[in-house]
Parts: sequence; structure tokens; C-alpha cells
Amino acid sequence: MKLHLLALSLISLAVYGNESAPRTWTNTAGQTIEASLISAADGNVTIKRTDGQEFTLELSAFSDADAAYVKEWLAVQNAPKPEMEALMATTGKLIFSDSFSTIGEGWQANVGDWKTEEGVLSGTELEADDHAGVMKRSLPMKDVVIEFGLKLGDAKGMSFSIDASGHLCRLSVSPAGFQARKDDMDKEGPNQAKAFNNVTAELDTDEWHTVRMELLGSEMVTQIGDDVSMGSHEELAMEKAKWGFTVNGGPVFIKDLKVWEALPNEGWESASKRLKRKLGIDD
Repeated sequence: MKLHLLALSLISLAVYGNESAPRTWTNTAGQTIEASLISAADGNVTIKRTDGQEFTLELSAFSDADAAYVKEWLAVQNAPKPEMEALMATTGKLIFSDSFSTIGEGWQANVGDWKTEEGVLSGTELEADDHAGVMKRSLPMKDVVIEFGLKLGDAKGMSFSIDASGHLCRLSVSPAGFQARKDDMDKEGPNQAKAFNNVTAELDTDEWHTVRMELLGSEMVTQIGDDVSMGSHEELAMEKAKWGFTVNGGPVFIKDLKVWEALPNEGWESASKRLKRKLGIDD
């Protein structure tokens, strides 16, 4: 691709993000160039060639595939950032978020009493239901990072659970601590539940806690504060179909739910070994 200097503007753009990996860009004439995306704003993109030279061009000069790539890159850059540092996975594009101004379309809250007020979702188990309160939504996902704010209030316990063809996995939280586990999906065998390490940690029920769940391939890592419950099972790599909240007692309070695409965190393999030794987890 011959870059015509008269068509280039080497001005700095106001919006910069994380530099993308080098990729092949194609203009509308079919010419190509290997370059990284540096920034995008006001219909222009700044790219950096492998020799370090930067160019700013109109996005309309590139192919539809390049335009779609820039749109997705911008979505990642502008997405809300996690409150907790990555352990196993870093965040890609934002898949879903809910500020709970209302209980939006897509949520199924047929069991228990669920309502929102000033950006906070509350859920309470009802004795008449003879079942824990449940609020879930169908939204396919696979490798994800999930964060939300949690205040246990008067709840005996709560969980964030994920389903595939049946119950796949969950994080269960109580005032005495928390635990991640892979669930028994069919209740018939040979499939079986597998509980991961139990975290004993007295959680203040009147304070907000940030909850983080990471699912990447066959591994699951969950975190509240500095404490971690983690493990692996081949079935965790399945496509997830439905997910949401369960509450025993209550009310429990939830805010600022966000779900990102999970990307591998460089260095996790060695960090995982150290963390497993610290937690006393056998591979």
C-alpha cells in the first residue's frame, strides 16, 4: 500500500487507547499494510507501521472489515474498566452491563421478591415459594470476566450461578465466606459436582464488596477482596446459556453488574502455580 503523503495528516488525536497487535489493513483499492491501531476519533484512525512510523488516515479509506475492527476496538477502549486487578483473565469487549435503574427486559424474576431502587437490585426469598429467590437471564457466553457489587444485608447466603444444559457452576457467598464450585448438571451421573477451596472470611453484611468471577477455558477463579476460590474442570469450557442470582433469606443487595469477554493474562501459568501452593490446592 503506497501511502500518499498529501492524504495523510500527522496531527495528534485526542483519544488514545491500548495499542492493538499488528494486523493487515486493506484500503478500498485493495492495497495492504501491516500496522497497529493507535487511536481512532472523528472519522480518522492513527496506525503505526512495523518500522515505528505513524500515519493518520480517514477510516473511510479502509475496508468494511477494517471499519468493523476499529468499532470493536473502540468498544473495548470505552468500556467500563474492572475494579479488581486481573488474576487469570484480562477483559476484552464489554458483553453486558446493568446499572439496575429498573429490572430490564430479559431478566426472569419469577421466584422471590426482586426490585430496584436508586441503582441497587434487592432480592428476597419468599416463604410461600418454598424455594430460594432466583433471578436469571438467557444470554450466551463462554470465556468471561464478571464483576458486581454485593451487600449481603440480612441474607443467609446468595450465589451467582451459570447454566449450560443444566446447572454448570456457581459462586456461593455467605457472611462466613465463599466458595466456587462446578455443579452436577444432570443429577444422574456420571457427572458430579466438584467444590473448590472454601474461603473462610467474615464478610461485613452492611458493607459493599466487589465480587469478581473469571471463567477461561476449563478454569474458574473467583475473588472477594484478597481471598480466592478457584479450580478447574473440563466442563467449565462449555458454552454458557443462562446466568444470574439466587438468594436465601434476604434481602440481598447487588449493583453495577458487568460482564466482559475474558482474554488470557500473560504470566497466569506461573502465577497460578504460586497461588495454588498458597491455597493448598492440588492439581
